[in-house]
Amino acid sequence: MRKRTKAIKFLGILLAFLVIIPVISIFIEFGTYLYQAFAGSDLARLEEVSKNLNHFFDFLFLRFVKDTFIVAFFVLVICYILGVSTAYLVSNYNFYLSKILENLLILPLAIPAYILAFVYVGIMDYGGEFQSIFGFRIDIFNIYGVIFVLSISLYPYVYLLAKSAFKSESMAIYEVGKIHGYSEFSIFFKVSIKIAMPSIIAGLMLVLMEVLSDYGASAYLGVDTFSAGIFKTWYDLGDPYSSSALSAILMFCVFGLMYVEYRERQKSKFSFNQDISDFIKKRDLSKFKSTMATLYCLIILFVGFILPLLWLGYWGLRDYKLFEIEFYMLSLNSLILAGVTGVITTILAFVLCFVARVSKDSKFSFWILKASSIGYAIPGAAIGVSLMIAAAFIGNIFGVAILGVSFSVLIFAYVVRFLATAIYSIDGGFAKIHSSIDEVGYMLRPSYFILMIKLYMPLLKQFFLLSFLVVFIDTIKELPLTRMLSPFSFETLSVKAFWYATDERIYDSALPSLMIVILSLFVLIFTHIFIKAKNAKD
Repeated sequence: MRKRTKAIKFLGILLAFLVIIPVISIFIEFGTYLYQAFAGSDLARLEEVSKNLNHFFDFLFLRFVKDTFIVAFFVLVICYILGVSTAYLVSNYNFYLSKILENLLILPLAIPAYILAFVYVGIMDYGGEFQSIFGFRIDIFNIYGVIFVLSISLYPYVYLLAKSAFKSESMAIYEVGKIHGYSEFSIFFKVSIKIAMPSIIAGLMLVLMEVLSDYGASAYLGVDTFSAGIFKTWYDLGDPYSSSALSAILMFCVFGLMYVEYRERQKSKFSFNQDISDFIKKRDLSKFKSTMATLYCLIILFVGFILPLLWLGYWGLRDYKLFEIEFYMLSLNSLILAGVTGVITTILAFVLCFVARVSKDSKFSFWILKASSIGYAIPGAAIGVSLMIAAAFIGNIFGVAILGVSFSVLIFAYVVRFLATAIYSIDGGFAKIHSSIDEVGYMLRPSYFILMIKLYMPLLKQFFLLSFLVVFIDTIKELPLTRMLSPFSFETLSVKAFWYATDERIYDSALPSLMIVILSLFVLIFTHIFIKAKNAKD
């Protein structure tokens, strides 16, 4: 038994190592370049290193840091305001359409930020509907435009987590506040928001990771954030050295953020209210306040979802390409990539979670799952650069070209990027299986393979579906990895939409963008209904 446990642990370490290869390859490449230059006393190479570094820090680094910091700061502030305020309203008050709005306010998640950027450029630019109605235009090809589209696209992360926290607060807290003479406003600021703060911070961390990962909206609107900068220095400037340096710096920043978040979580000890009968009850608002609350939520929903969807539908359904076979082949490419990635990622996540479960070693389980999940915190552009370096290295060893001709590199990149979401889904399922079931299984002394197939797989069916759906929707929306690693002449909906938009053919980008939104919306609604039904059943 001990030998079999060692073997299954080795399998887990091997799979985790495979996943973090792109993460470490960027540092190996960076270190090797410097070592060869200094150790070999190669004056020409040293001069080249010095020249690249000077150019990098003089003209690129500060600009990327400044723009990324400004975008991240204001997006976090706006997402905090929008997400917390809407979550508190639908969790604590009855107002007009509140039950419907509670579900609809998550829908902006179905629209990628770069597609929102296409939509608002089409509306606000010269000759757009906004100028036709109001007689002037608003320029969003700047940092304010990026902050706007990222904020209305990402606030649902804060909304979802804050809503769960507000809904699980105890009624006694509200009653104690009232006894002490606190107004509704004071209870919100002095009590509720502080109790919900861990969930709100978790939502803001997700927003921050998405901002650091964003490529499409920033690149399209002409703002030099880190992720857009990595792509630009690699392709536009033909400077892989600076691109590698940017990727390495960005990864250090992400690791630092993950460590700070981990330390803060360790310091915070909270106990959650488990008594459903004691949850806070919704209060009725007056007619005026009810109208104001409904208008506030409707405006956010209209700007983040309804208007972009109507615009895409209006222009996309008029597009003659709707009747061309090429459009459906494009959609098929996206569906195949998302489907294959969803299946592979779910299987890999299941094996890793199984290894963590049967190892009976909590430290080993923690590190093996955390190491495998690290790709989700790293921007797609950085993973793309890392994989290009690794693929070029392997290609040189075996004398074959891997990049540009193989789907395997692209799918592997997706797996690295989205494995964390699959692990979270399946590990949550494992957590619901009582340990006594493990003991019964071990008493029969089957092989680990039979244990995995015959015991755990039937118990985790619904979590496999959840994992597949989450990875599927992420893959459909992914842009930088697809653009960097797609084989020659192979295109997906996201790449085609971005190409049309950057080629000033903004209306032509509507149809592929609409298809991305429809596919994402379908999966998002299906997942939401599935989770609600599962929770109700439990």
